[in-house]
Amino acid sequence: MENLSFNQAVVRLEEIMNSIQCGSMDVDSLAVALKEASALVKYCRARLFKVDEDIKQLLEGIDGEELM
Repeated sequence: MENLSFNQAVVRLEEIMNSIQCGSMDVDSLAVALKEASALVKYCRARLFKVDEDIKQLLEGIDGEELM
């Protein structure tokens, strides 16, 4: 999963959601899909958190430069 981009992970989540919503999955496939979706959500959250932290650091750096 580490080699997925954020957008690829979101697209895969959408695919899983669509499959679940149209009811085309059997119970066994549903369990596997939900495990994959859970891992994808965790991955996306981690990526968003990392980007948020990076942006905060960059903005703090810009603010610090303006004061000098």
